[in-house]
Amino acid sequence: MIRPSMEPLDYKEPATSAPAPEYELQPSHPEATFAQKVAWVMYDWANSGYGLIVIGPLFSFYFITQLLPKLSEDSTGVRLAGVTIPGSAMMGILNSVSMALMAVAAPVLGAVADIKGWTRRLLIVHASVGSVLTLAMFFLQPGMWHVGALLYLTSNFCFGTSFAFSNAFLPKLTRPEKQGSLSGWGFAMGYIGGAVSLIIAGSMDNPRVGLAFAGAWWLLFSLPAFFLLPEFPAQRTENDRGPLLMAGFRRIGHTFKHIRQYRMLFLFLLAFLLYNDGIETVISMSPSFGTEVLKMTETELIKMFLVVQFVAFFGAVAFGYLSDKMGNKPVILITLCVWVMAALVALFVTSPKQFTLLGVVIGLVLGGVQASSRAMMGTLAPKHIHNEAFGFFSISGKFASIFGPLLYAGFATSMGPRWGVLSVPPFLIAGLLVLLRVREPRNDSLADSSATNRPT
Repeated sequence: MIRPSMEPLDYKEPATSAPAPEYELQPSHPEATFAQKVAWVMYDWANSGYGLIVIGPLFSFYFITQLLPKLSEDSTGVRLAGVTIPGSAMMGILNSVSMALMAVAAPVLGAVADIKGWTRRLLIVHASVGSVLTLAMFFLQPGMWHVGALLYLTSNFCFGTSFAFSNAFLPKLTRPEKQGSLSGWGFAMGYIGGAVSLIIAGSMDNPRVGLAFAGAWWLLFSLPAFFLLPEFPAQRTENDRGPLLMAGFRRIGHTFKHIRQYRMLFLFLLAFLLYNDGIETVISMSPSFGTEVLKMTETELIKMFLVVQFVAFFGAVAFGYLSDKMGNKPVILITLCVWVMAALVALFVTSPKQFTLLGVVIGLVLGGVQASSRAMMGTLAPKHIHNEAFGFFSISGKFASIFGPLLYAGFATSMGPRWGVLSVPPFLIAGLLVLLRVREPRNDSLADSSATNRPT
C-alpha cells in the first residue's frame, strides 16, 4: 500500500521504509495547560448560546411571525415566481442552504488550516464574524425578512464551520487515553451553557434582544479560546504550492483519491453519518412529535428541552470518563443500543410525562455518543490532515440533518404522525453495523512514541 505524498517540505524519504499503518499513530506530546483545556471547553459553552437560542426556538418564531409578510390572517410567507412559500418552508430552505454551504466549505477551509497552521486564526475569524452577525439581529424590524434571512444564513454558516476548527484541537490538548473525558466535559458544558443562555434569553420581552444576547454570549465566552489555545504547526507540502484555496481543493481531491489508505477513518465517518442522522432526526423532530401526537403545550416542550439539556451534562461527563476506561467504540455501541430501544419505545408513549421520562433516557446517552464520537475522531485522524478530517466530520453532521427528517415526513404522511419515529432505527442500526468494522487504535500504543513507525 503506497502512502500519499503528504509529508512536510523538509521531509526526506528514507532509502527503505516499512509500509505506512492504516492510520497514523500519534506521537506522545506534553499535556496542554489546564487553562488551555478550560478555554477549549468554554468554546462549547460559548457557541451553545447560538445553537439553542438562534437555531432553536427564538429566530424561527421571530422570522415567521414578525419578519415575513402576511399571506392571510393566520399565516406568513413569500410569493416567488408565482409560488407561495409558507414561513416554515422558508426556514427549511435557509437551514438546507446553510448546511450545503458548510458541507462544501468545511473540508476546504480545514485543508487550508492544515497547510498554513491557521487553526486558531480561522476559529477566531469564524466565531467573531458569526457572533457579530448575530448581534446585528438586534436591528431587525418587521418586514425585513431579506436582511433577517441573510443574517441567519451567514451566521449559521460561521457557527457550523467554527466547529471544524474547535474540534480539531482535541488531539492537540491531551493524550489519546484522556480525549474521551475532555471531549465529554466540552459537550457537558455546552449543554449547561445552552440551557442557561436559553433561560436568560427566554426571560427577555423583546426577541431581538434575546437574539443579540446569543451573539454577545458566543463572543464573550469565546475570548479564552482566542487568547489561550495553541496554534498548529503548518503542514505544507510540495503539492500545496499556488493559490491557497486551490491548494485546499487539491488536498480534498488527494484525500478522496487515497481514501483506501485512511480506511478506518473513512468507515468511521460513514458510520457517524448514518447513526448521527438518526440522532439529529430525534433532536429536530421531537418537538413536532410532542406537539402533534401528544398535544404538548409550548411550556411543556420547553421544560422537557431544558430537562434533557441538564441530564445530558451528566451523561457527557460520565460517558467521557467511561470512554477513557473502555475505549470510545464500546461506549458508542452501548449508547446506540439505548438509542434504538428509546426510538422503538416512543411508538407506545401516550402522555407528556412519559415523553419527558423518555427524554431523560435520551439525554443521558446523547452526551455519551457525541463526546465519544468526537474523541474517536481525534484518535483516527492522521495528524497531517487533522483539520481536513474534522471538516469531513462536520460534513457528516450537516448531511445528517437532511435525510432523516425527510424519511420521518414520509412515514408520518403515509402511516400517521406517530409512525414517523420508525425513520430513526434504520439509521442507528446501519451506523452501528458499520461501526463494528472500525478498528480503534489502542490507547497504550498511541501514548508511546511511535518513532519506529515514522521516517527517521
